[in-house]
Amino acid sequence: MIFRTSYFTFFLGILSLSAEPLITLQEANGSDQLKVELLDLEKDIALLRRADGQEFQTPLAYLAEDSRAEIRATWASHRTGIEKHLTPLNKALGHPLFSNRGNIWNEPIDEVAKRLRLPLESKTPFTSSFRLYTRDAYTFAGAKPKTLVAYGDHKGRALSLSIIYSNKGDSLSNVGSGEDHFKKDGQEIDRKTLKGAMNYDAASIAHTLTQVLGKPLEQRMLGQGNKSHKVQRWDWNGHSFLLANVKGEYVGLNIVRADFADGGGRFSRVSDGEMKVRLKGSVTSRKNGDVFIKDIPMVDQGPKGYCAPATFERAMRHAGVPADMYLLATLATIGGGGTNTAKLYDEVAFTTRSKGGRTAREISLKSLSPNKIKRYIDKGVPILWQMCSLPNYNQIANARTRARKSIKDWSAYAAKIAKEAETNARQMQGKGNYHICMIIGYNEATKEVAVSDSWGKNYSIRWVHIDEAEAVSNQNGFVIDI
Repeated sequence: MIFRTSYFTFFLGILSLSAEPLITLQEANGSDQLKVELLDLEKDIALLRRADGQEFQTPLAYLAEDSRAEIRATWASHRTGIEKHLTPLNKALGHPLFSNRGNIWNEPIDEVAKRLRLPLESKTPFTSSFRLYTRDAYTFAGAKPKTLVAYGDHKGRALSLSIIYSNKGDSLSNVGSGEDHFKKDGQEIDRKTLKGAMNYDAASIAHTLTQVLGKPLEQRMLGQGNKSHKVQRWDWNGHSFLLANVKGEYVGLNIVRADFADGGGRFSRVSDGEMKVRLKGSVTSRKNGDVFIKDIPMVDQGPKGYCAPATFERAMRHAGVPADMYLLATLATIGGGGTNTAKLYDEVAFTTRSKGGRTAREISLKSLSPNKIKRYIDKGVPILWQMCSLPNYNQIANARTRARKSIKDWSAYAAKIAKEAETNARQMQGKGNYHICMIIGYNEATKEVAVSDSWGKNYSIRWVHIDEAEAVSNQNGFVIDI
């Protein structure tokens, strides 16, 4: 037998809302019954999922005649419903989002991202993201997005998709990416032009989805911070398409699980005990004295002044609280960048406390010595650091990080960089290029700190001497703690 009858009593009952049909199993010559989701049927072998999420295969020959008949009839009906919309929906979206199974929630996020040609942005044991900053010819659902991001869960399956169209961050700025962000100021376009672009995008997307899925419903969804917004909602096979047009902010299309939309955007919280173990497990140590946090999600802010929203998204997701850089940016960011960090922090503090059970707080960073920052780093909590990302600071951070790869004598290295840092710190006393990034590690022997910027994988970790870091520090920061 594939399953024991003793399982039946424990897992009786209706499963949580799913895209897949529910069927009742009964073993041949058995009396107990089990409600399961029917995921697939091929060559008389059913792929099923129990209420605890466990999947298993069962040959139909092992089941009672009534169960075999129910599975075949249910699967035939289910496939008819899927095939009615599958091809037209993919065509309307302009991309093969849905495979023949018609349910991205049961697929590895890698496969979904591959069909959409989204490059990997970040992957950790608990979360992943695939992000594309598009070119002019790229369309999705009848309009031209600025960016698409697909998120994966701790099991490596698709969790949600976020597609952002006209918005104040992209549409009102042409600053560069990464370090180049500081080389020129954003050039604003007329805000009336932005309003017209947003209305056009929203109308085009609504028309595209309505043609395939019918008229939408309207509902309110929780956003980031203490905000909610109105969305148009289309449902298909356990997927909800949520279209938002937030005045003066952005047009966005989120594709989420139907039960998540039914809950108005509320998510399940990771327990404090589990999170403490997870965070502690992210801390790694090396023989040379390096102590740093690994597996922090990377978010590439792209060509926008979104360092604060991107960095907060990284910290929130690391602490088990879902977040989206673009939605965070609507809370406290002007067109093209320029975040009111204090206001953003207030909104993030509300979100992490009310929705994730975490504590966000400001901390003083007058000193960046290891004995001051290790209380957070050692338990896996990164520090969000306000600083000035000056050109000579970045040059030193890049060169120092490259040089560390070939160091053999770490004592000599420590003496060398201490002397360099004396001179460098005096040359980095200017202000400007205001920035927020993460302090994710330290080395007590070499007196260095490890820093991570929201500029892509090449900036996931860089090392600078404490004196150099303190020279560009604004002496303030934040943590999302437990």
